Amino acid sequence: MEKAIDLQMHSHYSDGSKSPTELIKFLVKKKIVVAALTDHNTIHGQYEFQAAAKKFNIKTIHAVEIYTSYKKYVLHILGYNIDINNSELHDVLRETQTKRKRLIESIVPKLKKVGLILNISELFSQPATYIGVANVVRVIRKDPKNEKVIQKALGKKIYDFFEVYIKFFSKDGPCHLPEIALPAKQAIDLITRAGGVSVLSHPGWHLGFNEDYIISELQKLGLRGIECFSSHHNWDQAAHYEMLAERNGLIITGGSDYHGDLPGDFIIENFHEFTSFPYEIYKNIKVF
Repeated sequence: MEKAIDLQMHSHYSDGSKSPTELIKFLVKKKIVVAALTDHNTIHGQYEFQAAAKKFNIKTIHAVEIYTSYKKYVLHILGYNIDINNSELHDVLRETQTKRKRLIESIVPKLKKVGLILNISELFSQPATYIGVANVVRVIRKDPKNEKVIQKALGKKIYDFFEVYIKFFSKDGPCHLPEIALPAKQAIDLITRAGGVSVLSHPGWHLGFNEDYIISELQKLGLRGIECFSSHHNWDQAAHYEMLAERNGLIITGGSDYHGDLPGDFIIENFHEFTSFPYEIYKNIKVF
């Protein structure tokens, strides 16, 4: 297997299930030589990730994935090559983390109404500094009584995370839990001031081909690249966004969006057995 890269993954400091050190050990098995930890709205895991990577001669790129809003869209923007000691970046992300905790506390009564009990103390004692819905679901599922409530609501004993999310936490769910999102312009400017470059994460997950104009508008706001290769993209989407990036002079990146225990991660764990994000992508990203 040729050496490869993975420029998007998540640890237990946001909504992943593994520690940064565990992620590095996983990457060693997959012969990944360049990697980026892109936790949501937090850079807390960067220090451990970098220290573990040095032991295995894996090059790391300091990164973050920020939830953003633009017009009617909720988009994820990746910040690469950021200064993880930038005080403004820390302050803004810390504010989103605090707001997130308050929002989670506010849905506890709603959860009780549908028969679910959330152990807030256990949730808040975990490593996550920005707490994702996946973290909430993991804690809820530890209680056998909650498990029965979920199974009854879904009408099945075996289910996955996204089914729980849609049923309870989506916009139409009784316990809607939206992300804390920065305006896209603010996020792009924040990444730039922290010395980084902004890249639109898995656009095919949020936009249709007829909405490419949104990417053009973001580029005018300072967007520098597109994550063309993603586990969320089929081959048509990957090719489409690669051509779009080349046509508009945008950086091309790729990443698995590995979380550790979410639907699709089983496929991703074998992802590099049949396709990989080639090292050539990294070689061509001059700003890294």
